[in-house]
Amino acid sequence: MHPKPGNPEETLVALIATHQAAIHRYVHSLLPDRMLADDVVQETNLLLWRKAAEYDPAQPFLPWALTIALYQVKAARRDAARDRHVFDDRLLDLLATDAAAHDARDLESALEHCLAKLPGRQRQLIMERYQPGASVQSMAQERSQTPTALSLTLLRIRKSLESCIEQRLQLLPP
Repeated sequence: MHPKPGNPEETLVALIATHQAAIHRYVHSLLPDRMLADDVVQETNLLLWRKAAEYDPAQPFLPWALTIALYQVKAARRDAARDRHVFDDRLLDLLATDAAAHDARDLESALEHCLAKLPGRQRQLIMERYQPGASVQSMAQERSQTPTALSLTLLRIRKSLESCIEQRLQLLPP
């Protein structure tokens, strides 16, 4: 089920659901206590929902969500500060950076895998579109197509890539 473009709540719920595995992996990489990490993931989901009005749909969702998750992890750690097995904030920031880099590598790896699975013409078209200075207008002219037709083709390719990437990321352990 795809959210309606005009419904921000459905869009946000879809984004949270799509990126749930990545949020889960990220929080679990920062908190060794599995039960606490699960609680923090739930609190993060709730806070993402509450902060929906602050999310800019023009920006990537996952970095925004992971920033909120990091603050939730820090809050949970403050609450558990009486435990002598708590990392200091500098180490936590280092782990957060490493976890975010790991998620970025997972995403990049999934993208490379899915690009390789595309038929050659589609792969060439999507790669050309994202070259510096490339525009749909100029690409459409070169192909004797209308910009609208080319845009629809590119949209279908991006949807295919998105689906493939989501499936690939779901295969990764939390």
